[in-house]
Formats: sequence, C-alpha cells, structure tokens
Amino acid sequence: MRTPIPFRGEGKRLLPLAPSFLALALAIALFLPIQQGACAEALPASYDYYFGNLHSHTSYSDGVLTPSDAFKHARDAARMDFHAVTDHGYYMQEATNLHHWFMALEEADRFYAPGRFVTLIGYEWTFTDGHINGFDTSRAASRDTQRSVPEFFEFLAEHSGIGMFNHPNYGIQPNWNDFEYSGLGDAHISLLEVGSGPYRHNIRNERAYRRALDRGWHIGATSDQDNHRADWGTAAPTRTCIIATELTREAVLAAMRGMHTYATEDSNVRVFFSSGESVMGDEIVIDPKALMAGEPLEFRVYVSDPDAADHLELVQIVASGGEVVWESELGQAPPHATGAIGGAYETVVTLAPRSSYNWYYLRAVQGDDDVIVTSPIWVTTGSGIAVCDFAPADAVVREGLSTRVKAEIVNRNKGAIDRVKAVLYETGESGRRAVSSQCVDLTGWAGTDIWFDWTPTAPGEARLQLELVLPGREVPELFQAAPILARGAGITRVLIDEGHNNRYSGYMDGLIALLAASDYSPEIGEHAIAPEVLAGTDILVVNLPEIGFALTPTSFEQIELEAIAGFVEQGGSLLLAGWSHSADGSRTSEQFNALLQLMQASVRFADDELQMDGSSSIHVHWGPGQGSGRPIFASEACSLMAAGQAQAQAPGTTVLARSAAGIVFAAGELIGSGRVACLGAPVYSLFDLKRELFANSDFTLAVMAWLAGEEWTAH
Repeated sequence: MRTPIPFRGEGKRLLPLAPSFLALALAIALFLPIQQGACAEALPASYDYYFGNLHSHTSYSDGVLTPSDAFKHARDAARMDFHAVTDHGYYMQEATNLHHWFMALEEADRFYAPGRFVTLIGYEWTFTDGHINGFDTSRAASRDTQRSVPEFFEFLAEHSGIGMFNHPNYGIQPNWNDFEYSGLGDAHISLLEVGSGPYRHNIRNERAYRRALDRGWHIGATSDQDNHRADWGTAAPTRTCIIATELTREAVLAAMRGMHTYATEDSNVRVFFSSGESVMGDEIVIDPKALMAGEPLEFRVYVSDPDAADHLELVQIVASGGEVVWESELGQAPPHATGAIGGAYETVVTLAPRSSYNWYYLRAVQGDDDVIVTSPIWVTTGSGIAVCDFAPADAVVREGLSTRVKAEIVNRNKGAIDRVKAVLYETGESGRRAVSSQCVDLTGWAGTDIWFDWTPTAPGEARLQLELVLPGREVPELFQAAPILARGAGITRVLIDEGHNNRYSGYMDGLIALLAASDYSPEIGEHAIAPEVLAGTDILVVNLPEIGFALTPTSFEQIELEAIAGFVEQGGSLLLAGWSHSADGSRTSEQFNALLQLMQASVRFADDELQMDGSSSIHVHWGPGQGSGRPIFASEACSLMAAGQAQAQAPGTTVLARSAAGIVFAAGELIGSGRVACLGAPVYSLFDLKRELFANSDFTLAVMAWLAGEEWTAH
C-alpha cells in the first residue's frame, strides 16, 4: 500500500510563498525537529508515489527483443508502475527502420493500463557533447537531422517535448560544454540522471547534477537503468520515483515536466521534500526585501521505507554550490527507531539562504549505502538572474597580492538586460567595503562572464559579495561567494611546468588541489623556463618531456637547463619526475641527466622500466627498510642510479622510496644552496592520487615538505 504525500505543483513555474513563510537571511542554516507524526496531518490522499525507469533500449536500436518484451518484464518481473523505452533516435530515421517508431507506439498502447501500468515511448538523441532522452514528441530526433545541441533544443521546442540529460558522467562525455546555460534548452530539459546504468549500484552523477543547477538549469532528479539486455527494471533496484495525482500517461508526463521526481537506489523508499505549499521541482519567489530582513523559511523532510531492514543513516539538505547546509546523522539505529507514524523520519528545517538565487535538494542515505536524491526547490527573488563560478581564479589567494575574481551571471530571461551595475564587496566584522564596480550587458537566455581584481588586505577567512543593480528593480540582487582563505604572503610557491609536452600535461589538477589545501601556492607554468619565470618561485616541478604530437615543445633548450641549474644553485628547490624508457625513443632520460650533470648531482635517471609481477605498474614503499613503510603506486616508472655507475643508490643522497627489491625509486640531494628530488614517475598525477589504497598524496606532501626545507623523517 502506497503512502500519500503532501503535494502541490504544476511544472516549471514561479510559485509565490505565503507571507508567513517569506524567508531568506544571511545567517547560518538552523534546524528544528518536530514531534512524531506532525507532518502526517498534511498528507492528502490525492497524490502518490510511482516507481519506474525512464531509459531503456530494445532491438529497435542496440538492445534486445522488443518494446512489448520490455513492458511485460518491467511490469511483471520488476513490478514497476511505469516504464519508458527510449531507443536511439538515429535508428528510427534509417530508411529500413522507420516503421519501428510506429510499432513501438502501438506496442506501448497495448500494454498501457491506466491506474496500473504506464508505458512511454521516447528516444535517445546521441551527440559528442552528450546524450539526451526526448519524450512526448510526435517523432524521434536523430543526430543525423538534429546535428547540434541547439538544433535538438529547437526540436524539443517545436514539439513541446520533454528532455532528460543522460548519464552525465564527466569521465565519459563533456556534458554539453559543462552544462553551458541555454534558456531554450532549460525551457524543455526537465530532468537529469543523477544515477545511471544497469548495474547493481548505479553510477552516481551527483557532481554533474550540482554543476547543472549552479549554472542556472532547472532540472529534476532521476535514476535510470539504460538497459541493453532483457533486464528492464531488474538489472538493479534503482528507480525514478514520480509524484503524481494518478497513474496515467498525462499525469506522469505532467510530473516529469514539473520535476516532481527523485532518484533512488532503493526500489520503494518514500521521500518527500517541501516548503509550505511548494514541493521538490517548484520555484519559490520571495520579495527581495525578505532577503535583507532575514525572515525564516521552513523546509519539511519526510523519509520512510516499508522494508524494516532499510534503516536510515543520514539525511542532508544540499544547497547551491554543493554546500551541505543541514544534516542529521542517525547512525546504526534500529530500523524505524527515529520513527513517527509508520516508521517515517520527519522533521522541519529552518534555513537561511544567502543569495538571490538558491536551490536545495534532499539527500538521504540508508544503512546499505543506498542513496536517494530529490529534485530541488528553488528560492529566488524572481529576477531570472543566477550567478555561478563566483570565486577567485587562483587556487591560492595570498595577502597583499592581486587576484582575479570571476563570476558567471546567468540571465534566464529571454530578453537581454543592458547596463547592469555589478559591485564586488568584501565583507567582515567591521561591515563591507566596495572593492570594484563595473557595468555589464547581459545576453538573454545565456551566461556572461565578469571579472574583478581583488587584493586581500590580511590573511584569514574572507567573504565576497556580488551586488547586481538591475534597471527597473528597486532592491539589488545579492550573491555570496563561498568563504575564501587568504594565505600569508610568505607561503611556499610551487611552479609546475606545463610548457613542455609530457604524458601528464593537463592532468595536474589533483596536485594543484592537494598543494592548495596544504599551505602551498601552486600555479601552472606554460612558458619556456627562464630566470624571470622562476623569479618568486620556491619549488619547480618538471615532468619528463615526451616526443609526440603536441602544441608545446617536447624538449628543453640548453638555456632553459642552465636557468634551472642556476635556480637550484641560488637556493631554489627542484622536483624531477621521470618515466620508463620507450623503445621508439619518444621518452629518454637524456635531458634530465644532462641537467643533473650540469648541477654536478650524484643521482641519475636510468633508462629502464620498473615492474612488479610482470605488470608495467609497480608498488614502491617509503619509510625505513627495504619493502617496508607505506606503499605508493607508480606506473611505467624508471629507477635511479649513481652518476656513471650501475648501482641502485647514489652516494650522498637521501633515499625517499625504494622497491621491495631495494631498487631506488625516489631520492633527494642537496645541491648548492638548493634541493633536488628525483622520482621515477609522477606519482602525483590526477590518476595516481585517486588510488585509495596507496599513500601517494601523503608521499607527495612529504617530498614537498623536504623540498621546502624540512628534514626527511621516516613515515
């Protein structure tokens, strides 16, 4: 038996809130639990939960069997309330397959049973920028006829269709230019797969979901299976839950347009998120003066699972920028120990958003790690303006040094807005001071980047505000940046060479983030190495160049090697990361060794390849003794040796890491007034830092600390 829920909403619209709930403040979010059963009084029986799948394939494209088989399996084996077959659109437009579109529609009609089972026929539009499902159009779109993302948006608009962003995983696709805002697209793309894939536990795309919301998209959450085998609905317990007035096609499609949905990895959990009469998928418009007045806004949270074993461990409200503004950790409590009526978890949360454009969604985690994510509730001032990427461009901000601050202003209005006055403020205990101001013209239905110069006057936490004065609006729009940590002027500065092509060019983001969080000031160097480039640098990081197709040089000029040697002689620190020798000559240690010889160093790179168990990947250790200490991971690495000798350890060096066989992988040496560390491979690449079972991050920071002047100690 399904549980009724509170509900009100009619699609992508602006819903004014009752005056008693007008709320937005600049304070920190608060919460207030309520008595058991208090929410249940507001649960009318006219709306219900319906579970299903909005992404699947059959032999009408690249799957198996027919839509009839899919509907029968989803209804009987998976016991779902609705199911959509979304074969690839380009199959439907091939001359030999045109009839499949009409056959699919007929098969859906045969299995459609209002009140029991809803069948939908959609299609998947595939493009290099990303895939999108389309629904409620008279024919399918194809990449052969709709040959760009804007053309597909125009197709949806022409047919008043519904779109859903598919599997927005950054590892497999560029996600529509990182969710670049399109007003026409936003008018018709209503959903995004927060979960995707026919796996036991689906691929979680929450990062992409938050990114799309930050960039101004109004989209709801789904979790779908993308079936290509005869396991429609049974491939995993993941479901899209739709909140609708009844189980009919019209009601299901209306709920999809209105984003009254949530994504769940549990097949039957009931979740509800609301504020006043507004529910997940709705936008609440408040008077801008309420933002300044700090009037509170209440959100109601409801989670219930009919299965006794599925106890709730964590409930969160996630807000703009991905900030968790409220959470309740329930831990390993017995099933339903938090319970109100029927074992439901219920509470009221009082939040104080900080900007003129805000979104919030509910996130719940069960004891078996199943995650549930709802569609958001938006709270805005009704201006149609959002701001994202409001932050300094530099990874590390330092006292007394100018930094560039960027903000993307998203104009969700179709018409352009000219002569918008933008003022950047720095706020603190003593009030706020205007940093800079300028006028900007905002293109309709698009984002516009704006830049400011800002110099922190003191170390510590700083807060920035962006105020936009729109023509014809009495009260300015206000947007808050996340807190910014300004570091002291004397912080260690690290320059990472990207001016010479190497295997890991473009994959230093992990190292940048690691150093920035560890009291270093890292930056990428994209120019030839010269004394003026190295001026002000404390540590230089150079990865072994690789010959091949590249837009940057694949070797160092002699003048560059001399500049590096002079940098070390005068007290600078140098980190050299090698690579294994390649038979085609695209990688050799010749230039690194020429540099070490120029510096009269004792250590050299060997033209070999360390391996472990016959693999090109190796595990080496740092710490006392051979093969002991904490393991780190390297791939296709070389070993180190003494100058002119085929021995493992150079005299006068400090061994930082070695293999179990005693082969030196990393060593450090004092040269002139500076320090040099040599590694057999860049263990700090974006890929290697992600290896959870290894201590690559800790090892990298230990090497950096030694280069910064600390003593090397056993770890």
